[in-house]
Parts: sequence; structure tokens; C-alpha cells
Amino acid sequence: MKDIRSQSKLLAGSRLAALVILFFAFTSLLRAGALDPLVITLQPKVTIGALPAWDAGKTYAPSIHSESDYLNVPVPPLTSQEEIGCFALTVVFNDNGDGGPLVEWISNHGDCTLLSSGLGDNGVAIGLNARTLLLSQSLTLDGGTLKISYTGRFARLVSASLRPAKELGVAALGEDFKAALIADPQHVLSEEEVSGTDVRSESGDRTDGYVTHAALASLPVRLDFPGSEGVMEFVVPLEKKPVGSLIQAEVGGLDPESWIEVTVNGESRGILAPSPFALNDPSVVLSTEGHLQLAGWRNASVFIPARLWMTGDNSVVLTLHRAASDTGAPVYLRKVRGDLLFSYMMSTPASPSEKTTNSPSTGDSTSLTESPISTLSNGSVYGNPSPTLFHVATPTPIPNPPATTNSPD
Repeated sequence: MKDIRSQSKLLAGSRLAALVILFFAFTSLLRAGALDPLVITLQPKVTIGALPAWDAGKTYAPSIHSESDYLNVPVPPLTSQEEIGCFALTVVFNDNGDGGPLVEWISNHGDCTLLSSGLGDNGVAIGLNARTLLLSQSLTLDGGTLKISYTGRFARLVSASLRPAKELGVAALGEDFKAALIADPQHVLSEEEVSGTDVRSESGDRTDGYVTHAALASLPVRLDFPGSEGVMEFVVPLEKKPVGSLIQAEVGGLDPESWIEVTVNGESRGILAPSPFALNDPSVVLSTEGHLQLAGWRNASVFIPARLWMTGDNSVVLTLHRAASDTGAPVYLRKVRGDLLFSYMMSTPASPSEKTTNSPSTGDSTSLTESPISTLSNGSVYGNPSPTLFHVATPTPIPNPPATTNSPD
């Protein structure tokens, strides 16, 4: 009898433990689903995802008006939410350099506010592009509607995703980068990136303590410009060797299977490695053939050891290597710079507040607020470097934006 009672107690305990595990698993699923996105896909076929829990019963369904070249995405009032602190909209589209989609906010009272006059890059046909807007709390407090228009080019609109975000107390170091939205652990968007305005180029060289930031190409340049064979060279003149450095850039149009090789003074250093991305990010797009593509600009960098540098002119060559499955889309670079760390002795290092922009010069003197190098990027203070610095391929001239037509492409 004791054995039977013991088995019964053991069975009951096992069932209770299983129920507890199922309860916590179900609770975790509910919590995970509480921040699911609302996704409207337009290409390659039209689909509207299921309404997430935070939207169910609080607004009307999204609507697509292809005949009028716009779609409406309803946004529930923040006052009706418990875990959500704000919303972010990500739009994916094919960018031919003509400005991109226009985004407006329409309140429940009918008042209209322009959020972005164009999400795209003017004059740069990057191809598949993505842009995220962070919607302010004051704007969405009572709810409303996002209107996304792409007049005459609605067929180039790929998707729109409305994602809820939690509000966190986060501190940011430094004064140059103003964080606004954490998209995933490896991807933090700045205030400028989520503002809906044009992203400004960073022109000129500057110093930050012992680090010199040398602008090599501020404005977008095409790496695979016809005739260049996907090779581009920068010449970096140095008076002193750095103890370590990074080559950094933003890359657009690069197939995830292809890569950009970095060579310094004839020695291959490796790949200009793009930052990691989340597979469920709205910028991850599948082609009609099922090939994974990445929309928009992505940060990329490579470490350059001190032994590869020399005093005088240094050659930095970027070479595009396309994978067999690469469709051959144009590859662009922007905000290309060299971050150089120097260990020369100074009585007082230049503080971040003493940053200066180095104009092209040939002087040999170095003050506390000057870079220990001379003219890292001749002409970069005016945007792109001088074409004489490109020994293999010159920057792609940026064409004038084409005239807007009223018929889809």
C-alpha cells in the first residue's frame, strides 16, 4: 500500500510540476507576443499580418490604396498601453535616388503633420533601402494614423512595419553619437537616423584626445563604378605612425554573401565587416527567388594594426568580391573614415571639447588641439576627397534627381 501511495504522490507531483512549467511557458509567450510588430507587405505580394495584441480592438485595420499611391497604418493611443512607451515605423522601398516615400501623421481630429518629406537618399540610387522613424509620445498619445505616400512610384514600396518599443533609462557616453532607438543589441539608431530628415555627411578631419578621425569620403561613392572592377583606393599621408586604427564606413547595396576586402600598403587585412543584424528585422527582405537581402545602409569596420602603416603616403584599397549568387546591384559607400590612435607624448591631451576640423595644409607643426598628421584626406573638408587621391577609381558623380512622374515604374 505504501508503494502505491508513494507512486500516486510522485505522479501528482510530476503533473503539478508540468502544469507549473506550462504556465510559465505560456506566460512567457504572452509577454513575448505583447511587443509583436504590425507588418504590411506590398512586394512581392500584398499581405497584412495579424493584428498584434497591443492593437486588437483599439483601431481599424490597415488599408492599402494603390490606385492613389498611399497606405494607412493605424496607431493605437499610448494611453491604452501598459508596456509600450512609443512606436517606431520602418519603411522598406526601392530607392532610385528620387527622395523616397513621404510620411504624414493624421490625428483622430483630422489634423495633418508632415513627419518626412522623403525617406530616401537624394541623387543616390542605392536600390533596396530602409528607414525608421521614431514617433514621439506627444504625437501618439491619443492615437492616429500614419499615411505613407509614394506618388507615381507606389510599386517600389516593399513593406511598412509598425513596432512597439519599451521605454528604458539608458545613459550614453560621448557627445558625438546621440542614441534614440535600440533596434537590437548590435544596432542602435541615432536621433538623426530616426528623425525622417536627410542624413548629413561628416566632412573634414577632427581630433578627439589621442584619436584622429580622418574623413576619406563623406558623401556617397559607388564602389563598383563601371570600369573600376570594384576597386577603390584612398591615399593617407602620415607624418607619424599610429599605434592602432580602424577603417569605418557605411555600406549600402552589398549582398550579404559578398564582401569588401581591405588592403593596406599591399597587405590584405581582411574584410570590411558589416555589423550583425537580426533576422526578423524589417530591413531583412526575401527576393522572389528566396534570396535574403538587406535594405538600407549598414555600419562596417576593420581593425588595422600599427605594423601596416608607414610614414609618408599610405595606400588603402577596398576591393569588392561578389558571391556567385550576387545579383550585381550597385554597392555604395558613405562616411568612409580612418580612426587613428597616436601615443605621442603631450603635456595635456586635447579634450573632446577642443575638437578641431583640420583644413588641408602642409605644415609640420602640431599643437595640443591639432592632429599629429598632416592632411589625411585632402579635400575631404569639402565633401568627397580630391579625385587625385583615387588611384584606381574616382567617386561616382551623383546625378541630379530624376523628374517625378505620375506613372508607376
